Formats: sequence, structure tokens, C-alpha cells
Amino acid sequence: MKPISSTSLLISTLLFSLISGTTANPPTATLYKSKFIGRSLPEFNQDLFLGIKYANKPTRFTPTELKTAYASHDSNSGAYDLTKAGASTSTKSVYYNATQYGYDCPAYGSDTTTLVNQGLATLNEDCHNLNIIRPQSSTDELLPVVIWIFGGGWTQGATADPRYNMSYFVQQSDLNDKPVLGVSINYRVSAFGFLDSEEVRAEGNTNLALRDQRIAMRWVRKNIKAFGGDPNKITIWGESAGAYSVGAHLVTNDGDNEGLFRAAIMDSGNAVGPPYNGTEWHQPMYDRIVERAGCTESSNTLQCLRNLPYATLYSAAYEGLEWFATVDGTFISQYPQISYKQGKISKVPVLLGTNTDEGTSFGTTGTNTDEDCIDQLISSKRWVLTRPQATELITHYPNISSIGCPYGWGNTTWPSLGVMYKRYASMAGDITMVAPRRLLAQTMSGFAGRVYSYRWDVAAQNSSSTIGVQHFAEIPFVFANPVQTITPLGSDPARLELGQMAARMWTSFVADLDPNGHGVDRIPRWTRYSNRATNFVFRLPRNESYIEDDEYRLDGIDYINTIAR
Repeated sequence: MKPISSTSLLISTLLFSLISGTTANPPTATLYKSKFIGRSLPEFNQDLFLGIKYANKPTRFTPTELKTAYASHDSNSGAYDLTKAGASTSTKSVYYNATQYGYDCPAYGSDTTTLVNQGLATLNEDCHNLNIIRPQSSTDELLPVVIWIFGGGWTQGATADPRYNMSYFVQQSDLNDKPVLGVSINYRVSAFGFLDSEEVRAEGNTNLALRDQRIAMRWVRKNIKAFGGDPNKITIWGESAGAYSVGAHLVTNDGDNEGLFRAAIMDSGNAVGPPYNGTEWHQPMYDRIVERAGCTESSNTLQCLRNLPYATLYSAAYEGLEWFATVDGTFISQYPQISYKQGKISKVPVLLGTNTDEGTSFGTTGTNTDEDCIDQLISSKRWVLTRPQATELITHYPNISSIGCPYGWGNTTWPSLGVMYKRYASMAGDITMVAPRRLLAQTMSGFAGRVYSYRWDVAAQNSSSTIGVQHFAEIPFVFANPVQTITPLGSDPARLELGQMAARMWTSFVADLDPNGHGVDRIPRWTRYSNRATNFVFRLPRNESYIEDDEYRLDGIDYINTIAR
């Protein structure tokens, strides 16, 4: 077993090879009588197949269909230069150019702006593509597969985001002698993926983003063997809205996952947590989009939106970070908390967790009184509580600074953020992330023995605006990428060592359904939640990680988990 280096073995990025898109003797895979031409990444000892379409561009605001035939011009990168593959330019065979990322789906937000301005992402509705990262050192044996579903509030996100570069993650699996094959998928977000209204429901075209993901999973299940992956050993993995998505796939179809995956990883999120708002929330958003787009007088406003030029719709469709999945009676048949209670959930091994101070990312400022807290709890877009529920909830969260969020800061307060900032942040984090994590761990422990829960307790790289271990703090670590600069891991070798260990734990779970095969000395054994309700707590340096009983804030979290949502 190869040891983890305290500094990066490889500090070069994919940037040069992504731009050049060239590889001598490129890797290939044959599928549907078509040859997919990828690219080798020698500094990682990997083969890449990028921008493979799992579906053609659908009619706007309708579901995708599984792609089963390919032409040489299908790739967003254009036709492949056959001379690079040593093939005759007169050949009638199909050569699919899988050397560069495909288009990313239309999105909104600061991350999207950064990616577009840096030339890392191109937004286009023809964005239903995926990427495959394969270790070259693998034998003829098919590899376990992990499908990455990005987060971003279901409003932004892209597989081309350097923070989701899977090469460092897959590399750790290879160095640990447990190689896995990585897949990342693009899917529609924001209004393009979650438009909801009476008009949309009349057509049955709700939750299109989740349906996109499901189609991508079908493509992987059906075709990954051609690329060296084992279709019977697929794990789906997501963070934040990506973890919400993974959770949704656990409960859709009354828990029948159709053999599309055998395990799931959820970082900060699961099916319970996001608000499954109905048309009472989304209809006004739809109506505002229709008005901005100039479609108000149309006899069919949805068709009018379909007929608009992309740039016109993109400008009109911005509604902030407001889009969520919805209970539509089909893909999401009921509140997931009810599905959990009824056992209508895919009973597979899971690895799941949250960050210590999630509430500092989901709370609000200006809460100074009990009534301020109640008003926020019943009006926030992130949860749907009634006034009686909110009134009951605050009784379980006293306004005592020493026990508020961020935790472990004693009596430190931030008066400018609100007298009850820490109290409200504690409730916000538990409603959104921590209570759903505990509920799912408890629920799955009754069905599947392999349940592993964690608490991430290492902050992102310090900044003047960072308070506590916030949402997304674990991502730079788990992807073990020391060179991306959007949310940097930092230069401290101990941070990279922790990240490499986490990557090995995640990939060990993908390979063996057990995160303990990481090969790092002096680390406590991560116990199954079904044996004892505990969390593996990640600390810095990594040998200070420990196991804790999962029993904090019992009364408040127990109450939250009685609420159907």
C-alpha cells in the first residue's frame, strides 16, 4: 500500500491538457458502434473521457431521453481530428470527441460568474453530458464507480468547476490500491431545471433536474462497462443540493432504485432538509418570469417561454436562490420525512455527514427577539414551518450564547449580526442539515447495517468573513486538490494530508462499502451507526480525529424530526 505524501505529489493541474486537448495514442472506448476518443493524463496516470452526452438537448422544459446513438459531430467540442487517432479522414466510422469538457447548464450566481469570466465554463442548454476519469493502473477487472452530483443551491454548479476536479480524488483511490472510476454529471438547474407552476404541472414536467440526473444514472448503469466500470458497483455522491438530489433518488419510486446504484454518499444534505414548496411558492416566480419575458398575453405562456431565444429567457428567468424540488405526486410522491417513516426508501449502505457550524451559512442577521426568530422561521424560503411549530421550536433552543452556533466559541457574540444570531443559527443549521442527517442515519440503520456518519470540524481556509466550520468547508479537503484557487485548500501540508485521508475514506466506501480501508495509521476506527449512534469527527491534524456520541441538542433535533417535510 502506497503511503500518502505530506505534500502534493503532483501540483500541476488539468488546465494545460484541457486547453490543448491532445494526447499521443489516446485512450478509446467503443459503444453503440462508435469510438469515443479520450485523453491520457500522464501526471495522474489516468484516462479521461470528457463531455460525453447522456442525452440530446431536449425541448425546453421537457424531460430528457436516454441517448443510444452517436454521430461524429455530436460532441460540444466538435468532430475529432482523425489524424490524431491515426485514422483515415475518409472513414465512415463514428469517432466521438471526448477530449474536453462539454457545455455547462445555464446557471446563476457568483460561482457561475467566476467560472464564465475565467473561461472555465460555457453555458448552453445543450449541456446533458458527463465525464469519466479512469486510473490507467487498473487491471482487466471492472472498477467500482462513483457518480458525483454537484451542489450549488440547485441554482448554479458545473462539472468544469476546478473544485470538483475528480483527478486528485481518483488518484488517492489508486495510491490506496482501491482504484475507483469517477463520473461527474451536468444537469439543469434554476428555472431551467425546476420551473414549477400550474402550467408546468398540467404537462407533468416537474423536477426536471432530478429527472436529468436519473437519466444520467441510467446511461452509466447501461454503458459504464465499456469504459472499465462495474455497473453493479455504483455509488451516487453529492454535496449540498447534490446531496439533496442523492436523497431524492433514495425516496423516488417508493424507494425502488431500479438497480441504478448500490450505495450513497451525502455530504451536508439529504432528501429531508430542502423545502418542497408547491405552486403556492413557485407560481408567483413563474408569473414574474412570464411578465419579464413579455409572454403575459400569450394563450400558452409556457410555450411562449419555450419559443424565446436563449439569451432572452436567461435574462428573464433569474429569480435568485429560490429554486427547489417539489412534491409533484410522481417523482417526489410525498414529503421525504414521511417516506422515511414508511420505509419507502432505497435500503442501501450510506455515508453521510454535516459540518459543525452549518447554521452560520443558513441563518440570518437581525434576529433580536423571540418574535424575530419566529417570523424568520415561518417566512424563510429554506423551510416551511407553521407559527405553532416555530413557537414550539424556539423553546428547545434557549438564547444562551455559550451553546449557540458557531459552537465551541463560548460566550463570543456578534452584536452587529443580531442579539440572537447564535440562537437562530443553531436552529437554522439543525433544520437544514443536522436533524435530517441524524434522522436518515437512524432510519437507514434499521434497514442497512452499513451506515457511517461524520461531523466535519475543520474550517475552510481562514478569511475575515468566515465564522466557524461553515457549509462547503469539507469540499476542498475531500477532493484533495491543492491547487484550485476558488475555495483553496491552503498551503499547510497537514490540511492536504487530512484531505487525502478523507478522499481515501470516501473511495474506500465506494470500493468496499467501508470507509476504514484508508491505510492511514493512528486513526480511530469509524464505527457503524447501527452498532452505536456515533459520528467520526474530522480534526486537524488528522490523527486528532475522534469518535463522538451523536447525542447533542437531542430535544430540539427530536422535535424537528417529527415535522413532515
